[in-house]
Amino acid sequence: MPKAAFFLLLLAFSSCSLKYDENPSGTDSSPEFEFKDADYKKYEDKKLSTQIQAQLLEQYKDSSAYAKNARFKTWNSGGDLLTEGYCALLGINSDTKIYTLFNEIFIDNIEQNFKINAESLKWNSETKQMVSTKDGNVKLTRSDIEIQGSGFSASGTSKSFEFANPVTGTITTDDSEESSGEEFSEE
Repeated sequence: MPKAAFFLLLLAFSSCSLKYDENPSGTDSSPEFEFKDADYKKYEDKKLSTQIQAQLLEQYKDSSAYAKNARFKTWNSGGDLLTEGYCALLGINSDTKIYTLFNEIFIDNIEQNFKINAESLKWNSETKQMVSTKDGNVKLTRSDIEIQGSGFSASGTSKSFEFANPVTGTITTDDSEESSGEEFSEE
């Protein structure tokens, strides 16, 4: 009988908690809401400013949300389409206003006439800054330029961009009567 009592005592101390509805880490890992074929629209001053359509949209209690196979659009206060694009996974933090995009990213900035293709980007809508990972490859296309490289950062405020690492691509200049594309590789 002492072996049985010892075994039961050992089993009691090594077993899981009976409070299965509580997360032991103190954070919620399950979504508060889950929407399939979601169509999220945000209005500012009674005008559509942002739209996110997603195959799956999960919203969490900590002000975060995740969208699978997301398509997005933004408009200015005049109703003009500014940006549209898509990505396989979109992470949203509504407190910090940071959007993290992953996999098969395509962004078409209509207002500034450029397109971006990447695998990982982070957009801070407060500071208007976009960055890639240090080694993440980004391709930027505009009417006169097509370059790709890593260590990408861009400012929506100053309307400038840069790559921290060498880039390759083509820049078209219109300095002469016979304009031709110039290929380059920076190393």
